[in-house]
Amino acid sequence: MIVPMLAKVGSVLPSNNYVYEVKLDGQRTLAEFSPKKFLLYTRSLQNVTDKYPELITVPKQFKAKSATLDGEIVALKDGIPSFELMQQRMNLQDQRAIQTAVYKVPVIYYVFDIVELDGKSLLKKPLVERKKVLKKLIRPAENIKFLPHFENRDEILSKAEEFGYEGIVAKRADSLYYPGQRTDCWIKYKFQKEEEFLICGWLEGGRVRNFGALLLGKYHGRNEKRYVGRAGTGFSDRMIQYLMQQIEPLEISQAPFPNAPKAKGAHWVKPVLKARVKYKEVTRAGVLRAPVFMGLVRS
Repeated sequence: MIVPMLAKVGSVLPSNNYVYEVKLDGQRTLAEFSPKKFLLYTRSLQNVTDKYPELITVPKQFKAKSATLDGEIVALKDGIPSFELMQQRMNLQDQRAIQTAVYKVPVIYYVFDIVELDGKSLLKKPLVERKKVLKKLIRPAENIKFLPHFENRDEILSKAEEFGYEGIVAKRADSLYYPGQRTDCWIKYKFQKEEEFLICGWLEGGRVRNFGALLLGKYHGRNEKRYVGRAGTGFSDRMIQYLMQQIEPLEISQAPFPNAPKAKGAHWVKPVLKARVKYKEVTRAGVLRAPVFMGLVRS
């Protein structure tokens, strides 16, 4: 297994000797195949092959005996990757539920890099050369596609934001592939900010399990924890069920953060779990503006 190369977060996109890809909001996944093996695994090296049975055809779509591919598995909503939909696949364990989800929430594997071909490492080949090799090998199918790249930064910036993509990834055209490293060779630029926040409780509401919103906090400095607001969107009914199973046993009698407001229907929990949240900005009061729940952070 190869640990995938990672991108640094940037406030601006570089413009010299870089190519650009839309940032896909899904599950980063590497695919390894040979005549006797097919494996899908995540950036934490978790085997997810059985979770995506519709991708078993990956080896047939490449003119190669063996290869290691890098890409992203996504679920589309109105033609744009939706992490909310993707969560409905990522969290499934039961094979019957997975087989049902194949038809209800189909996924696509977008491949953007290749790091091994027919037993030969491509790690030390420049990015643009690896992409040329990849494009020649792939036979695009309904759920297996090549992710194109662009050379015009301004053009892709305007179009990606207009169509609702999460952001842009800029990659040095001559960069080698550095497994497990986060370098300036790859820069990710998001149209919205995204962070991990502590789950400090939930608010009652009109959804499944009487759920309304997650209450969130974060560390301020080394030891002080502060309340930063509530996230009430981004949840499927299945995710709410799963969330409540995780947080209800952690309920405590008082708010874990001193600045937490008094709210009717608030339930507080030990802040040991984290949520991935997308938001527009932090207000002067220190509260998140337009937060959207993206998923639980795996430990």
